[in-house]
Amino acid sequence: MSYSISTFTYQTNTNAFFIPVEKTVWNYANGGTWTPDSAGQTTLTMGGSGTSGIVRFISNAGENFAVVLGVHNYVRWCDIITDIPTSQTATTLQPLYYASGSTQSAQREKQQATCSAKANNGRTVNVVYTVATGNNLSADIVIG
Repeated sequence: MSYSISTFTYQTNTNAFFIPVEKTVWNYANGGTWTPDSAGQTTLTMGGSGTSGIVRFISNAGENFAVVLGVHNYVRWCDIITDIPTSQTATTLQPLYYASGSTQSAQREKQQATCSAKANNGRTVNVVYTVATGNNLSADIVIG
């Protein structure tokens, strides 16, 4: 059974401008893609449960964070990673969500419909699933 997660990105603070710089998909066996951005919307399409995607953002000031979205045991989930070192990418971060006993794996298991994180500089990032059940999900990413 396939799933899609449409995302809408909003910036509420104008002291930095963020753009998506990397998008990844876990579990290529299920098939997964990100659509091109269009007016602040991008969609992660996945071939089945057990799949996730990461979109990593960077600002004109060099701030770096990532949003992780996926479906685990047929239920949506999300996480946010702030203050990412320049040596890490979404490609290196994503396997951590599938490593047994890892902090990231525990986050996936929580299957939350919302999550929030605060960067060391005080910036907040929130993810809220506005459509949290079914196969055609939707989530807002709010950068504060």
